[in-house]
Amino acid sequence: MTKKVKGVEAHGIGESLRGQVPIYLGALRLALLGAGSLVLILSSVLFLRERADLDRGTVESTGISGTGWVACWLVALLLVVVYAGLLVLRKARSEGTTFPVAGFKKILSTCGLPMVIGGIVGALLVIKVTPAIGAALWAASFGLAVLAARGQAPRSIVILGWVMLSAGLTALAYSWSDGAHPLPLFGVPEHLESPMLEADLIMGACFGLIPILFGFFSMRAYVRPRRTEETD
Repeated sequence: MTKKVKGVEAHGIGESLRGQVPIYLGALRLALLGAGSLVLILSSVLFLRERADLDRGTVESTGISGTGWVACWLVALLLVVVYAGLLVLRKARSEGTTFPVAGFKKILSTCGLPMVIGGIVGALLVIKVTPAIGAALWAASFGLAVLAARGQAPRSIVILGWVMLSAGLTALAYSWSDGAHPLPLFGVPEHLESPMLEADLIMGACFGLIPILFGFFSMRAYVRPRRTEETD
């Protein structure tokens, strides 16, 4: 058994997808790193803007609304989808396979519904209730969507799903807790000055830091064997 095959099996890829691994994992790693970086930049910009409005006392007049905040993240989502699609297309052409790969389509069809439902409900919560709760629900819904495709996805992606779900539920409990809803054993945690600040931190941590760290560390099990084989 070659080192490359061992790296593939470490991610739980079956025989039917083994020939498409350079697309399935290599493009995914780059997509996670690129998407995470974009989210970190956007969440930082939104956080600093909200902080500046709070310091000037102009949140009511110039602060970003819930609708505007959702629109910013929808644009970011569109950019991420286009970026990931271009990566997969480029990899597919370089490997001489069709686009999109069958396994990729199967995963998308499985996780698409919970992701769409969670996205819509989360957006409504951002606009009608509080941005922090909506952002936390987005993270939890993304984790559930990934776990819904665990039968076709690599084991490493399933781990990402559990991490995102745990982070989203933790953020949801934190955002929901107040004087009327204290957390068991922890009471009421200290909150930031604005739910929008909390939402920006949740988005940056869940959709920025976690994908970047996951893309950098988890995929090395595949990338290292492939590079070793190419140098042999």
